[in-house]
Amino acid sequence: MPIQCPQLSRTAIVSDDPLLAGELSCVLARRGHYVCVLDGPRLTRDDREAEAIRRTNALARIGVRNTLLAGLSPESQAVMSARLPKGRTVEIRRNQLATIAAANGKRDAATLRWGSDRIGLGVLRAMYARQMIEFGDEVSHVQPVLSRSGHVVVCEAGEPLSEVIAANYAFALGAGLHIIDETDEVESQELLEAYYNIDTPGVIASVERNRIKSRLRELVGVVDLPEGGSLTFITRHLPFGAAFPERPSTHLFTYPDLGIAIVNGFAAEQEGRRGTNIAVLVDPEKVRAPEIEAATKLLPQRRVFVRGYRGAGASVRAISEMVDLFPYDLLIFATHCGDAPGWRWTYEFRDSEGLHRRLVVDVAIGVGHTDDEEMLRVMQFFRFHSLDGVNWNDPVAKTGLYVGTAIRDWAEFEKADALEPVHKEEIGRVMGSAVMKMWDHNYLPMPRALAAEGSPIIINNACVSWHELAGRFLFSNARAYIGTLFSVSDMEAEAVVVRLLDKYFGKPLPYALWAAQNSVYGAGGNRRPYVITGVYPQRLRVTREDVPARILSELSRGQNYWRERANSRRAHDSRSAKVLDEMATFYERETASFQARWFASKSLGKASTDR
Repeated sequence: MPIQCPQLSRTAIVSDDPLLAGELSCVLARRGHYVCVLDGPRLTRDDREAEAIRRTNALARIGVRNTLLAGLSPESQAVMSARLPKGRTVEIRRNQLATIAAANGKRDAATLRWGSDRIGLGVLRAMYARQMIEFGDEVSHVQPVLSRSGHVVVCEAGEPLSEVIAANYAFALGAGLHIIDETDEVESQELLEAYYNIDTPGVIASVERNRIKSRLRELVGVVDLPEGGSLTFITRHLPFGAAFPERPSTHLFTYPDLGIAIVNGFAAEQEGRRGTNIAVLVDPEKVRAPEIEAATKLLPQRRVFVRGYRGAGASVRAISEMVDLFPYDLLIFATHCGDAPGWRWTYEFRDSEGLHRRLVVDVAIGVGHTDDEEMLRVMQFFRFHSLDGVNWNDPVAKTGLYVGTAIRDWAEFEKADALEPVHKEEIGRVMGSAVMKMWDHNYLPMPRALAAEGSPIIINNACVSWHELAGRFLFSNARAYIGTLFSVSDMEAEAVVVRLLDKYFGKPLPYALWAAQNSVYGAGGNRRPYVITGVYPQRLRVTREDVPARILSELSRGQNYWRERANSRRAHDSRSAKVLDEMATFYERETASFQARWFASKSLGKASTDR
């Protein structure tokens, strides 16, 4: 059944109170519309300013007229109010619900009483019945809400606000909703590791895939799957869709920023929005990549502007700058991906509470060149291994561990280069580092933003490229991410991508990926390496646009914006100003090159590939 993208409500909710957010969602619910619910900014993070900016940017993408701040801390309330338009932000308390209901035509609506667990089911039931909801001491029903459109949402418990967001997403799509039990953290990591190691010597891949599939289906339980239906899994870590190859499916993460991820996907599909008009293809020539050659031919035929980075042109520096700063809509990688070797560093320090701490971290690096021939830019990835002798990745052991200010203090020491490890040793793999091989060194994708503050689609056609990078790219505002759970050959990589860009172009991406894998692997097989993350109703599509003019405009805007920011920081933060200067320099270089290539040549309009 075709799933239509909903319209976006012009009233949004920012809340850290899931019950109040659920009550407000029922008040604002309208068929065919999605009510945006965002969690409040996490102000204990180092990037607290970015936390607020990401939320205000998401609200701007959907053209919100009114933002309801509900159940935020006073500090979060102040931060959001300061960044939102005056007169369009309202602090909401529970005793105001009746007034808001009356203003939305629900003065006489009945009220559904519900318990304090599985709240997503209650919210969706109330929405479909045009009821209000009130949470109390009642026992919540566990029966799922049945689908009305053929789409089913499966949400993992453990994040109550995510259940509310899942209910809004399901209602907007006419979908059903199942709430499944929270998966044990240790088992989740074991299952992901099993996928990661599926091609190691001694493992019978087909047998292991069947084992993982069976366990994932057990964890989900019985789901009513309508004939011809589809699925969205909203979970903490696991790619449950790989265990349901009989239906097209997509994935979203319960934490962090589920609400922003949904906004990014839905906003891109609204009437009048730009399509995927600008594509970037990356081939560092570390693997045979026939899909890049195919994409170079197929995309221009659809009037997609294509820029290519190949061989020495796909250096770590070039790709790092492009991923963050160039204005693209679609990005396709073809290279090696996997966890890198690195080091295990041991730190000993006294924290701000006066406690002696011993922290062990695993470290991987990505290396890029700079304008200074004698200087390299090093990106570090840290994974905590243990604190005071307790395994950081063992949730049972950690229950008795007093963390206090240890991690925050270590981060401050590290940021200020004020702490050296007391011991270092080499290790063969830093779990979760997920580096990608470029022409010169390893690229460690940890983008500040994507596509000049855009929200692109990423297809990472590299081995084991889903596990960590799906979360990183979505956090950086990708609206969809396609990666792999285990190794793929160059022939199957080409076959899948060619079908996405050709036969199934314009279809909902989860359906397109499902159909492509059916074509390549057979409808009944258990080999399904590709997984997609993002909202269901989004597509590869092209709209009419003067693409060179748009790119030049975006490059010029970026040049002015980042140079102004660098100048404003120069007097009091020279280190930050230098970084901003480098970003402005990227735009200056690209602007000059683009003007020479597209606006000083008579060939403008006769080609659509920039290589």
